[in-house]
Amino acid sequence: MPYKHPKISYGLPMDNHDSDLTAEYVEDLQMAIGIDKQKRQIVGVRFFFNQEDYDACSDPQVAGKMAYCVMVKKACGGKSYKSRLENHNCDGGTTALGLEKSNNRIESGEEYFSYNLYGSSSAARRMRQSVLSLHRLEAVTYGILVKPLKDFDSAPDLVICLVNPYQAMRIVQGYVYRDGRKPQINIGGMQALCSEITATPYITGELNLSVLCPSTRMLCRWDDDVMAAGMPFEKFFTTVEGVVATINSTDLKKYKEEIIRRFAARGKQLPLDLDDDYAAD
Repeated sequence: MPYKHPKISYGLPMDNHDSDLTAEYVEDLQMAIGIDKQKRQIVGVRFFFNQEDYDACSDPQVAGKMAYCVMVKKACGGKSYKSRLENHNCDGGTTALGLEKSNNRIESGEEYFSYNLYGSSSAARRMRQSVLSLHRLEAVTYGILVKPLKDFDSAPDLVICLVNPYQAMRIVQGYVYRDGRKPQINIGGMQALCSEITATPYITGELNLSVLCPSTRMLCRWDDDVMAAGMPFEKFFTTVEGVVATINSTDLKKYKEEIIRRFAARGKQLPLDLDDDYAAD
């Protein structure tokens, strides 16, 4: 590491987290793409790498054990949980999140092959090696916080949205609005919420999408049309701005009318052009 002189300030401090602004953007995204109709919260995730920061977090710790994806599902319903390794009962999640190291059975592909999801043990191993996972990095995760994004009083690391395909499209359009750079989607129908939607955007710094996996669909009983989007928190504000900016060009008149009503119900005005409808004759 570079030498740090104790009497010199390096760089600029991070801006304080504006929880009110975050809540406004959460509300705007929910109304713009209709997440509010599904009564699902947009979720934030924060990683802790030491006991001091974890203990300073006042949110309740999970009682007993549950899978990480179940924690996300509960956060979609408004719950807040922090957790450590002993609170998790899925080793796919614990390795993906860096709470513990992996083992030879998992990394060799034997565990994946035992699920009868791959035609050969070598295919299972290739899939395992392609799954992005924090356990492969040096730092060990001390704990994790999962709760509604609007309730964070300090900046989270990630944002997770459980959405339908249309809403996922709108999030992607908002994400690419500023610079036109396509996200490099990493998807395999395996370890959906822990790897594809949490570890992947955390490692790559980019938006990722997932069609979920058999485990989370079984444990969380998601509807068949549900998929997920995950992004670094630092990309959240510009993505929401992009979603709102592209409503006129993307949404049909009937959707625009719904969006206007949703915004108006919360005392907000959204000047959309109802005559600008690409589906009009």
